[in-house]
Amino acid sequence: MVNLPGTAPQIFAFSVRDEAVARQLLDAAGQRVGLMYDQHRGVPTQCFGETEYFVTGVRPLGR
Repeated sequence: MVNLPGTAPQIFAFSVRDEAVARQLLDAAGQRVGLMYDQHRGVPTQCFGETEYFVTGVRPLGR
């Protein structure tokens, strides 16, 4: 996530179910991206993912 100078970085933990989206994320490592995601509160994390946020799309952002 974008930080202001002098502030602690924020970490956005998310899960990815789709192999194609996971590949897009890996290919974009080190670049700025926008993430489209769904939030599913109360979904058992042991079965469906490690977080309540599920990334559904990746959009590269210009510098």
